[in-house]
Amino acid sequence: MVKSVCQGSLKLVSTKQMDNGFSLAHLKSMFGLSKYPDNGLSITGTSESFDDLAVDYTDGVSISGVQRKLLMTLESGVLKPVVENGLYIVKPSPKKFPELAENEHAIMCLARAVGLDVADCSLIPFENGERAYVTKRFDITSNGQRLFIEDGASLCNIHPKHKGDDSLSYENTLKELYQASGNQKTVLLNGFNQVLFSFIVGNSDLHLKNFSMYREPTSNTTTMKNFNPIYDVLSIAPYPAYDGEYMTLSLLHSELDSIFSSSYESYGYYTFHDFLLLAENIGLGQKAGASFIKKLVGKVEHAATVVIENSFCSDNLKEIMLKRISERCSCLKRPVIS
Repeated sequence: MVKSVCQGSLKLVSTKQMDNGFSLAHLKSMFGLSKYPDNGLSITGTSESFDDLAVDYTDGVSISGVQRKLLMTLESGVLKPVVENGLYIVKPSPKKFPELAENEHAIMCLARAVGLDVADCSLIPFENGERAYVTKRFDITSNGQRLFIEDGASLCNIHPKHKGDDSLSYENTLKELYQASGNQKTVLLNGFNQVLFSFIVGNSDLHLKNFSMYREPTSNTTTMKNFNPIYDVLSIAPYPAYDGEYMTLSLLHSELDSIFSSSYESYGYYTFHDFLLLAENIGLGQKAGASFIKKLVGKVEHAATVVIENSFCSDNLKEIMLKRISERCSCLKRPVIS
C-alpha cells in the first residue's frame, strides 16, 4: 500500500485517503470538510500584516499568551479573523522564535501519536506561503454549547501573573486539580502524563495556565469533569536564550525547601526517581508510576523520529528537538540512587 504524509496530522496515510496533501480524516475532524477546498486552504493576509489584524480584532477579547493569536472562522477554505465565536485560533511564528509554528505542530502531533489527548491542530499558510499554527477550539460542543473552562491558575487560586512562580510545584498543582475533579484517578494520570511529556520534549514553559479543566454547561456542581485536551506544548530546546530550567515549576513540593531526591543530589538533574516520587506523592503509587513512566518513554522513543522527520521543521530544528528528546529519555532510564 502506497502511503503519504498528511500535512495536518504528520501521519502516514494511504494515498487513496489523501487529497492535496491532507488526509480526508484530518480535513473532516479539523475543518469539517469532506474534501480539499477548490480554492485551497489559507489564512487571510500575510504574517507581516498579522500584528495589525491582532490590534483590530482583539480589543477586549485577546487570548492571553506570549504569541499574537487571533480567533478565526473558515470561509470557502480561507481562515478570516472575527471578534468572537471563531472556531479556530491562529498563531504565526514570532520573529524572535523562528519556526515556532512548525515546532508546536510537530510536538502536538507527537503527543497525539503517543496517545495523549490533544487539541486538533494543523499548519496552514498565509497568502505569502509562510505557515501558521492553527488549533481548533475544544470548548464548543457539537451542538454549539460552550463548556465551562477553568485554568489551573484559577483552580489553584493563584493570580495569573504568578502562574509560574517559584513557590509552586507540580506535585501540589496536580493534587489541587485532583480535588477540583472530585478525586478522579484519571485526572491524576492525565496530569502526570502532561508533566512527564513536557519534560521529555523540553517544554519548559508548562505553567498553571497551560493546565485547564472543564465541566458540562448543564452541570449544577462546581466539580470539574476532567482535563481539557493538551494545548500550547512545544520544544524550547531550539531557543537557547529561553532554555534555562528543566521545568517551569518545581517537580516535587519538597524542593521548595531545598529537599531533593537522593538521585537528583547525585546526578544533578531529574531522572526516573523524581517522577517515581511524584507519582507516589500525588497518589498514583510507585508501582503504577513506574509503569506509566516506562510506557510513555517507550512510546515517545518509538514515535519521535518518524513524527518529527515528517514535520515541516528545518533539518537543524529537527536535530535539536530529537537530541533533547533522546537526552531526556536517557535521564528517565537512570537507575535510582538511594
